[in-house]
Amino acid sequence: MEHHKSRMGYTLCMLTLFICGAVLFLIGFFPASYSASEEEKSIPNDRPTTLHGVKLEPPPTSYDSLILFLVDALREDFPSATSMPVAFSRACEKLTLHVDIPTVTMPRLKSITTGTLSNFIDIALNVGHTEQLEDSLLHRLKQRKRVVSFAGDHTWINLFPSEFTRHAENNDSFFVNDFYEGDRNVTKVLESELEMNDWSLLILHYLGLDHIGHVEGNASPKVQHKLKEMDEAVQKILDHRNFPNYLVLLTGDHGMAEGGGHGGNTPAETLVPLYLYSKNCSRPSAGTKRYNQIDLAPTLAVLLSVEIPSLSIGCLIPEMLQSLSLEHEMYAYFYNAHHLLNKARVKFGHEIVRRSDYYTWYQNATLLHRQLLLPLRDGDGSGTSQVLYQNAKLNYIRVARVISGLLSESLVKFDYGFIVLGLSLTTATSLHIVLSVLFLDQTEQLQLDSLKAGQLLICLAVAALVNVASHVFDIIFTSSLLYGILLVVPLALSIYLAFDVAQALLKIALPPVYTRRLRLSIPLPLPLLICFAIRTFTLGSSSFIEFEYKTWYYLGNTLILLTALRTLRRRITKANVELDGRHLHKIASACLWQQRKIFVVLILLTLMRYLHRFHAIRSTLMLFSLMLLWARLRKFAQLPQTCASAAACFVVYCYRGLNGQVQFFELPSYLTSRFMVPTLVIFWCCLALVLVLGYRAALPQICSDKSFGEMPMPPKSVLLQLLQANLTSSLLLAALLQKVQNIILLPTLLIALDETYKLCDAFGTSARKFSVRLVHVYKIIMTIFVARMFYFYQGNSNSLSTIDLTPGYIGQTSYNPAIVGLFVTLNTYSAEIHSFLYLIVHTLRSDLRSVGIMQLQPPYSIAADSLIAPLYASLVMLPAAFYLCLMVGFRYHLFIYSVFSPKVLYDCYTVLVFYFVFLITSLYFKLFKRDA
Repeated sequence: MEHHKSRMGYTLCMLTLFICGAVLFLIGFFPASYSASEEEKSIPNDRPTTLHGVKLEPPPTSYDSLILFLVDALREDFPSATSMPVAFSRACEKLTLHVDIPTVTMPRLKSITTGTLSNFIDIALNVGHTEQLEDSLLHRLKQRKRVVSFAGDHTWINLFPSEFTRHAENNDSFFVNDFYEGDRNVTKVLESELEMNDWSLLILHYLGLDHIGHVEGNASPKVQHKLKEMDEAVQKILDHRNFPNYLVLLTGDHGMAEGGGHGGNTPAETLVPLYLYSKNCSRPSAGTKRYNQIDLAPTLAVLLSVEIPSLSIGCLIPEMLQSLSLEHEMYAYFYNAHHLLNKARVKFGHEIVRRSDYYTWYQNATLLHRQLLLPLRDGDGSGTSQVLYQNAKLNYIRVARVISGLLSESLVKFDYGFIVLGLSLTTATSLHIVLSVLFLDQTEQLQLDSLKAGQLLICLAVAALVNVASHVFDIIFTSSLLYGILLVVPLALSIYLAFDVAQALLKIALPPVYTRRLRLSIPLPLPLLICFAIRTFTLGSSSFIEFEYKTWYYLGNTLILLTALRTLRRRITKANVELDGRHLHKIASACLWQQRKIFVVLILLTLMRYLHRFHAIRSTLMLFSLMLLWARLRKFAQLPQTCASAAACFVVYCYRGLNGQVQFFELPSYLTSRFMVPTLVIFWCCLALVLVLGYRAALPQICSDKSFGEMPMPPKSVLLQLLQANLTSSLLLAALLQKVQNIILLPTLLIALDETYKLCDAFGTSARKFSVRLVHVYKIIMTIFVARMFYFYQGNSNSLSTIDLTPGYIGQTSYNPAIVGLFVTLNTYSAEIHSFLYLIVHTLRSDLRSVGIMQLQPPYSIAADSLIAPLYASLVMLPAAFYLCLMVGFRYHLFIYSVFSPKVLYDCYTVLVFYFVFLITSLYFKLFKRDA
């Protein structure tokens, strides 16, 4: 194997450019606002006052007091006769609302107050969001100087900083360990507001149920206790004496998935109840009717006698209009249809609307409405009037629903300029690094690593011309001149890389005369290529994306088994003996015995899914997991560091015991809460000690010699010692963050990787001609497959509802987005992070003498930064780039936002996580590597 310079810097540049391209793609595919390009100012804001020459009177306020009782994550099946007896039995109407994705709080509040759909990218903006809406139901109430009071989630104040007359928000709405305190404060505000009785709208947003779901899941017994608490709060409202004319709406902003999270598109997350309460209950309608959450905004606007928000595309909910007179009810339907028709005219054009069927229905409805008004005002309520009423109402409802559906579909907008720019940059970057790795020995001939100044200047000039032309012809839209100028940089780089790739492909396909055809520098085994290709092409199916874990389980285990069988076959061939039953049985038994640990790991992971449900066995499982993890970490540490690791593992068990998740000493509740923080402090001290001891062992030691005096002696490998200390600390921190049943994944991951690497070494040495690069390729791809298998073993998926937020709040007394994000990322991507780090450590430790290869010069570990890092990065980037291209083809797919969009966020974030891990690792190589 030849000497090669470190390619860490080049790989880091490619990763940086790929992430920039992915960001540009996401900006184009998920624009920040659906309504930015709509000319909302051209839509009349005033309510109509005439209909074919007949004067109309908008209905007055239907209720003196209206209460929006919002329970975060209140699933449709949560309220029942047993869980919420008062709320369930005293409801005038039990309706169901369909919630659009993404099912997280901030986009849902937008839909409730504005009546429009939220962008999918709002799920990324949900945390720490500070956008202020310009028009909503609350803005209309403020214009009319109506008193609006609020208590609950701080997100409301971010969206509406000055629209509330009085507000008492929870400052730590994202602090999920708060189950009760925030809700108690909301109930206190409710009690005081009930006595004041000067408000038109009271909004209460309870967060405890959502927090319980995130921390303990939907099956937690605390869910039922929380529902009882909510039932008691509803009863306080219904039994209060100061409300002769009120309307209470009990609903949720989104549902709760089976695991307790939300953000996906399952019925448990997208269906929420809508229970209505008033003094004068009409007869409840038969069956449960379903409406959209965006229908709340126009309906509440009518009931509160204010204008419908200009962004609203919702319809009216008939069951909520029963308090209106016949004339006022008809006005409500007319007003909503008139509002939507005006939006359709602005969106699609007057001529298209005039030729449409719904415009004919609207004209018929208005004519029937006018015929109905004259006898109604004369006091005639005959059967003819009822016929006119029903026909006009049905036509108005039909018009509203059709236009609402059309407007919903038209809200899907793409900025194709940013999409093309992002795709070109990600695709060119991926192909550039792939070619650079495949032709590692010919990089100078292909000129892929060198920066060519002349070519870059030409690309900058071309990019500037393309950028100007794109803005002139409205292909790219930017909010400011500065952003438009800055686009020249990624545009120039994408052109530069594309030119490099095209030039390299031409040299490979059409080599110059009198030169040999370029050959691949690294071997590409067919089984590995087939498995990797299958995994990549399955990204084109929504079913394979939803159940991607099955693909990885199948391909990962198949690849391990196939490699073992090929090793067995090579050993049989190499033995050159008569293949009778005795020899075949002996060789097969020896091969299978070498892989016994992998089979044990798979059995452990299978049993883990069932055993952790039993509390006593869960404690034993956790003890066994921590002891096994400590035993594996001993390989990387000396005695003092080993003792500190053992103490850290013991403290992890104590912390889980104090939480009641495993068996522990029985302590009073007040002592348990007091011991929590000191226990975590001890853990952090142990973790710091592990790091300090590891780094101290890596420092140059001083040895004394009588002949030569004192002379500094460097350690065997400073870089290896430091990376091992980092890996040990990261695994111990992951043990604290993981769920009890998932801690076993940490040591079994190390065991699986160890045995897989042994299998790869055995496969390489069984070949007739040994190839170090073949072994490296096998180890890299096997590492990626094992990492993805364990990623899904942990319970992750491509649904946003499976993100576990609980680790982010371990040891936290308030919401800190940086710490929460770091801990949640480390927990979610634990397998990905530790697999890559372990591969680097393993490569630096190995010299292949254990498998009989003695003549390797230069050292085997030099490939860590010259081959392994760039090849690993290219295999991470290439499927992500391919999936971004697929997203463009599937942009109008039925499941684009429910299945494909969450997956693209996961893929891009996976590359980002790898980028930061690679950045830190490359810094260590830059600072500490000598001749590893």
